[in-house]
Amino acid sequence: MFSSAGSLAQTYFVNFDTLADYQRWHRQASKVVSQTVSLVDLSCYSLETVPEYLFYCQDLTHLNLRHNFMRLQGPGSLLNLPRFSQLKSLNISHNRLGVFPECVCEIFTLTELNLSCNNLLTIPVQIGNLQSLQTLSLDGNHLSLLPEELGGLSQLNSLGLSFNNFSHIPPVLERLCAVDKLAMAGNRVENLELSTLVRMVHLRNIDLRLNGLRCIKCETPDPLNHVTQLDLRDNCLDSLDLNSVCNLETLNCQRNQLGTLTLSGFTLRMLLTGSNRLTTVNIYPVPNQLTHMDLS
Repeated sequence: MFSSAGSLAQTYFVNFDTLADYQRWHRQASKVVSQTVSLVDLSCYSLETVPEYLFYCQDLTHLNLRHNFMRLQGPGSLLNLPRFSQLKSLNISHNRLGVFPECVCEIFTLTELNLSCNNLLTIPVQIGNLQSLQTLSLDGNHLSLLPEELGGLSQLNSLGLSFNNFSHIPPVLERLCAVDKLAMAGNRVENLELSTLVRMVHLRNIDLRLNGLRCIKCETPDPLNHVTQLDLRDNCLDSLDLNSVCNLETLNCQRNQLGTLTLSGFTLRMLLTGSNRLTTVNIYPVPNQLTHMDLS
């Protein structure tokens, strides 16, 4: 005899022809029952609520609810997620939420949170409660600002902001010292002042593709010596002077309208500038470490 748990609990009876059959079944059943469920993938199930039985899995550490229609209120809604006391990774991307589910900020064990593609307009100040957070994905929303409280997440090392409505690089990034990549493709940054990046000394890799960038200026004598990879593909730049980015290793600037390009050659390894209108390329000193150059 064995029973299931939950509001629809039932009892089942199983008969065996021999004692050996019973013992063999019992050994296998005991092994399965003793295993703890830590990872659950319920993506793409058209769910509106979390199945009630799942809340009995108190050892759950990874929960994927991507591509559903999750509710914000009511039994089994996202409001109940703090019941998972061991949860480390939560994916609720592509759920058409419209608002940030503040209850998520009560899951203090979270190290990874994905809220991409949810039509979010703002991030609540309570985000600062997630002191264990290491990865935060906010791509594909309608964000234009980030709260200062986000800067208090000292363990955050990956922040996804691509395809939002940012017109400038959020100042809070100065405080996120563990984040080494700026992922802001598909925003609305038309003008970039390099002095903004000079203060963000932890950034190594910057992705500003598809931003409608028209102008990149450098109005400070300080060199930008920490950035090694820069991706400016698919923008509207007609000239580009990156001489102050003195440790640049890789530059992607395909599909702009560039006529002139000026670079530092100290550490340059890869230069990809296809589909522009280049007449002049100035690289000084001679890029002795260059291994790949595309001027097609």
